[in-house]
Amino acid sequence: MKQTLHTLLFLCAVLCIACEPTVNFSLNPNSLQMKVGEITTINVVGEATNIEWASSDDSVATVFHGVVTANAIGMTTITAKSGSTTVNAQVFVSGTDGSTLRISPAFVSLKKGDTYQFQYGNTYGLDLTWTSSAEDVVQVDQQGTITALKPGNATITLSTPVESVTALVAVEHKWGDYSLVWSDEFDGTTLDESVWGYNLGGGGWGNNELQYYTQRPENVRVKDGCLEIEARKETYENREYTSARLLSKGKKSFLYGKVEARIKFPGGMGTWPAFWMMGESGGWPACGEIDIIEHIGSQDTRASFAVHTPEKNGTNGKNWHATRFFDDPLSNDFHTYGVEWCQEEKDGKDCIRFFVDGVEYATVWETLIDNPRSWPFTQPHFIILNCAIGGNMGGRVDDSIFNQQRIMYVDWVRVYQRQEQP
Repeated sequence: MKQTLHTLLFLCAVLCIACEPTVNFSLNPNSLQMKVGEITTINVVGEATNIEWASSDDSVATVFHGVVTANAIGMTTITAKSGSTTVNAQVFVSGTDGSTLRISPAFVSLKKGDTYQFQYGNTYGLDLTWTSSAEDVVQVDQQGTITALKPGNATITLSTPVESVTALVAVEHKWGDYSLVWSDEFDGTTLDESVWGYNLGGGGWGNNELQYYTQRPENVRVKDGCLEIEARKETYENREYTSARLLSKGKKSFLYGKVEARIKFPGGMGTWPAFWMMGESGGWPACGEIDIIEHIGSQDTRASFAVHTPEKNGTNGKNWHATRFFDDPLSNDFHTYGVEWCQEEKDGKDCIRFFVDGVEYATVWETLIDNPRSWPFTQPHFIILNCAIGGNMGGRVDDSIFNQQRIMYVDWVRVYQRQEQP
């Protein structure tokens, strides 16, 4: 009896399907081109009722009662079903600028060993080629699946014979602890000239500074465990002030890590001491400049931090900078000033953090990673210590300050770096 009932039910279902009416209708247009964001209507031609609409790829375009919304570059098939009749319309979506190829997302962050499948749209179904700019960092197959092999960045390119699009993949670094890699403690009585050289001369140094830099012991010396840079009020080579500027260019430079110095600044209106870095290659500002700390004697509680890049620098007034005011004058005592210069710290981007006495007060992030010229801090930088007089930041000089010694004391300079973990 049960077998007979099942057979009857099956026959009824077949008969019901067979009884679905055949509806003669079509779609107009049956092929259309759209741009992302556009909305259009596909019209039904004929007597169809109770139409069921669908899109083969809602990420490209959706349909609601014949109203099509273009969402992303690609191709999708719109179907309309009435009774036993199904008809189609092809929708080709390009970008708002006419582009016909897409890859998404534009950025992916992975860990070593991870895999990921990119989504993509190819409006006209042209042949595709996938490539990686760094196969040792990220591999990609011809279906758009990537595999992270080691820390670093790679640009994934999806190409047709007429067009290409890219996405950035960052594979996270795994770092060990920081360890000391170099220091100058300024012990003894002489400056280590295998590490330090001198800038000499006047001329303003691009900042309307008033001093003449020398390498005389009156201006620079090692004494009592400190480097001393003394600014003096004296006529020298047609200048009214002298001082010193030391730099490790061509002798000692570093790429990434913590760079710190323990310094006691001179106070007084007109002094402008600084601890900073510049890139080994290229002229300024293409080489990059990291102002770890600039102190202005007339604003003795102020600490200034800055970076200069080819696009954003002091000549156009667009350089990144930050300021912190403290409760007590910085010239009252020694303080430790430093930066943590991090490689691909987050989302594949570098950053530089600024510290005073171990407390972070400012951070600047790499923001234009697609334009390498805009972030010059991917090459070794050398260290500079100086005490300027007057100039654009030092301002007006009160000569009475030279009734006392105007000395910048540097207890030590230290550099720490961390090793990549396997």
